[in-house]
Amino acid sequence: MISLKNKTILITGSNGFLGSHLLKILKKEYKKKIKLITPNSKECDLTNPNSIKKIFLKNKKVDFVVHLASAHGGLYYNINNPASIYYKNILMNTHLMHLSMISGVKNMLCAGTVDSYPKKIPIPWKEKNYWDGFPEPTSSAYAFSKKMMVVQGEAYKKQYNFNTTHLLFMNLYGPRDNYNLKESHVIPAILQKIKLAKKKKKNFITLFGSGNQEREFLFIEDAAKAIILSLKNYKISDPINIGTGKTYKIKVVAEKILKILELKNFKIKWDQKKETGIKIKKFNINRAKKLIGYKPTTSLDEGLKKTIKWFLKK
Repeated sequence: MISLKNKTILITGSNGFLGSHLLKILKKEYKKKIKLITPNSKECDLTNPNSIKKIFLKNKKVDFVVHLASAHGGLYYNINNPASIYYKNILMNTHLMHLSMISGVKNMLCAGTVDSYPKKIPIPWKEKNYWDGFPEPTSSAYAFSKKMMVVQGEAYKKQYNFNTTHLLFMNLYGPRDNYNLKESHVIPAILQKIKLAKKKKKNFITLFGSGNQEREFLFIEDAAKAIILSLKNYKISDPINIGTGKTYKIKVVAEKILKILELKNFKIKWDQKKETGIKIKKFNINRAKKLIGYKPTTSLDEGLKKTIKWFLKK
């Protein structure tokens, strides 16, 4: 394990959901003993290699790259925008990894996704099954854009001895999430629907599916801490599952949210005609525990309370 003190880290997507939390923790933990390069999309167009080159030329020595920027959204955003999602991600990922290698970066940490896993493999999902089939079709374009980073990373390790780390994140949630209903994931979508229903003086919301779909939810701060642990153990190159190892039915999550909000007479209707994706998503996280000392510390109840507290204030 190495120290990140006096290191220079380039973070893409630093203004995004995960990036903003990572930035906050790094600044708090290292204060001024770390250099963070955090270009926004106006300062650096990651689909343009010349734009990326300028960042590396401006900052002569970059020790690590944390690549969190990506084009994606919730289930229905992914269904409706597969081509643009794939195209943008492939360009960003490919150019950034190549230029990181050329610029002498020690390691590039890549944010992967649970969506990259095959649809039909044993549960809980283990990293050894990552290539054992085709992903859920509703998010396959996004999934393959992420899987190609693993392929590129393996090729660059073999030919250039360039290190990459690939963290496969389970469904993230927490403060500063995306609450746009066209793009949001389960928890922010539920909260936003409740907010809009109350504004219209309705006592119900409609959610997709039966509510029996099972999902694993990872609090955003635990995800950010996993990134820091991985940077300190940067010679691990195979994909690593980052989640909780515990699933909840969507209807249970919705009920927890209603309870925290103290909405006793509020109802949830289920539209079972809508596409809901894969029935269950669950990780085996033993590898992360063993290799980088990762352990999620935020329970779903605690995480929901923190998320809802922030949501009510925004």
